[in-house]
Amino acid sequence: MFKFKNLLAVPAMLALSIVTASTGVAGADNEPAADTQTIYQVGDFTGDWSVSGMKLSPNGKRLLFTQVVNGELQLMAVDILPTELRALTVIPFDNDSIPINLRWATDDRIVFTLRRKARVVRTKYYAWSEVLMSMNADGSDVQLLRTDGGGSGNLKHIDNADVVSLLRDDPDHILVGKSRRRNWVQEFYDGAIDDVYKLNIKTGDLSLYMKGPKISHFKFHDWYADQKGHIRFGYGYDRKGNSVMIIRGRGDEDWKVLNDNELFEEGKFLPLQFGAGDNEFYVLSSLATGRMAVYRFDIATGTLGDLVFAHDRVDVTGIIYSFDKGKVVAAEYNEGGPKLHYLDEEYGKLRSLLARALKTGFSLWSTSDDDKNMIVLKGDAQDAGTYYHFDAAAKKLNFLGARIPKLDPAQMAKMESVSYETRDGLTIDAVLTKPRLSKGEPLPFIVLPHTHPDGRDSVSWDRTAQFLANRGYGVFQPNYRGSSGFGQRFRALGRGEWGRDMQNDLVDGVEWMIENGHAQAGRICIMGRGYAGYAALMGVARDGNLFACAISRDAPVDIPAMLKAERSLDEDDERYQEVAGDLKKNELESISPADLVENINSPVLIYHREDAHYEVQHVRRFVKSLAKAKKSFDYLEVEEAEGANLYDANDDDERFLALVEAWLLKVNPTPLLKEANEAGKVARMQKTTESRR
Repeated sequence: MFKFKNLLAVPAMLALSIVTASTGVAGADNEPAADTQTIYQVGDFTGDWSVSGMKLSPNGKRLLFTQVVNGELQLMAVDILPTELRALTVIPFDNDSIPINLRWATDDRIVFTLRRKARVVRTKYYAWSEVLMSMNADGSDVQLLRTDGGGSGNLKHIDNADVVSLLRDDPDHILVGKSRRRNWVQEFYDGAIDDVYKLNIKTGDLSLYMKGPKISHFKFHDWYADQKGHIRFGYGYDRKGNSVMIIRGRGDEDWKVLNDNELFEEGKFLPLQFGAGDNEFYVLSSLATGRMAVYRFDIATGTLGDLVFAHDRVDVTGIIYSFDKGKVVAAEYNEGGPKLHYLDEEYGKLRSLLARALKTGFSLWSTSDDDKNMIVLKGDAQDAGTYYHFDAAAKKLNFLGARIPKLDPAQMAKMESVSYETRDGLTIDAVLTKPRLSKGEPLPFIVLPHTHPDGRDSVSWDRTAQFLANRGYGVFQPNYRGSSGFGQRFRALGRGEWGRDMQNDLVDGVEWMIENGHAQAGRICIMGRGYAGYAALMGVARDGNLFACAISRDAPVDIPAMLKAERSLDEDDERYQEVAGDLKKNELESISPADLVENINSPVLIYHREDAHYEVQHVRRFVKSLAKAKKSFDYLEVEEAEGANLYDANDDDERFLALVEAWLLKVNPTPLLKEANEAGKVARMQKTTESRR
């Protein structure tokens, strides 16, 4: 038996010392920060979580998670006792194997996916493979649950099962989805599944449970099972990329296809989950107001039922359903940051109790079937996440562990939600982050748009924004038109506006920051990945008077070449319309950084992986044009991983951010960045592929 401090590489899990008298719930406060800024290393922001994946068993008496101890990843299963954890099993993994998607199939049996690095048989290539595994909570009776018959030839490194249902009423089985097609390996990577099988998690035996209906030119990607394990909802796409859904009532054999009216148009209807009733299903629909709202949906007839909750300004993003109560207890939305609307008074009181104890935002990460035991993940813009066990009956919080224990939340920067008006009268929400000790003076800023055109930023933990603030920069993250979460109309306004109105939104935000005393004119850079990297380059090409530098990562640089490579260089093509709208082919140069090199007069940093989504050959031509025009730039091309050295997102982020801080030190430093450099906490400038400064 272990005390909590011996089990986790964090302080002991005991009744917390600070008790909130008004609630009787044990809580904890951060120590007040000193008037000095702790400067952290790049790797402190980019490493793996120290503890993650925490899941309670159905009865709430056991806990499953992974943790990193002295660089070693461990899978842990423990009994939860009043003041300590009793280890049931501790399984170490090397760097080539990662347990993910941890689940309790029963109170005694664990199912997880093993993601492992494997060499493809009879080749020199390696790949990440995923196979299902199961074992008892004490680590005994380990089963490799292959659903492909064991594999043959060069397919031994991969499996293709997708867990559909844990079948709570059948402790020996789960339901998995599989592709039946000859090219099932590619189908696996594409996320396509056809049929559903019953898999014995103790023996590995597999039997057909439901054969998916054959619909011409249609691939299933998700199956939804009701509480009894009956498959009642299928979701997928046709060959044009349009979503198609099929439903059936309890006991029905025939399927009904839902694609015949505007209710089910792409982006207007999303399935959530089954409720307790026979045909009770919850969905998100934007049909009534153009914003996503929660409705009941009759799974037998395909008709929209009662409204559960709608917000008057933003999309609803999900629900919290209590199986113990048999109803939706809260709806989720994002207005400046994640928020909840309570639909059950008792649940609202419970959340209020926890909020008063924790004093920050939090989510209920995992709950027992009776809602009496919970894993609470405390976290906000300054805290990457801290896990607690909550005993609802005793009203007691026990500390489990922090995701990034090296980072003191009190030393992180605060974020705030702001808004501004664009030149054409549109209201844009944005996130504004300032260094912790800033005194209200105009600051050097980094404009950090989100990576995907339809993404969204909000007040929540963002390691890149916190890293930049830790180096003395303000960070500005505008939700330009086309961003998600603000309704269909706002999304549609971004259609065809690459380099145009979407770009104007960024510029209008920068001018708003300068006018309101946030940003120091002439000291503003723009940085991003993917679409945001494109926007960074367009920023210095179009509005170099505002942007002192640009940092582009894995981004498209040549719009005509990009569309041609994507086989979309046709003015009627959907992708063409999404990017360029009403622009003619001969007008694409106006939104293409590669064709605007002469206008770029600010320093540019380009970071591009050889195997990135956007083709590296386009970037190489762009860099040659920059060199020929004698522009100031640095270019680092990261070679494609070879052999067993597969791509690692954390390593890539660390390399990129280390390059960014070294480069900013040369072209647009802050006093704090200089201080960090003097303290030896700034990485040396990496050797670049090509440079001209």
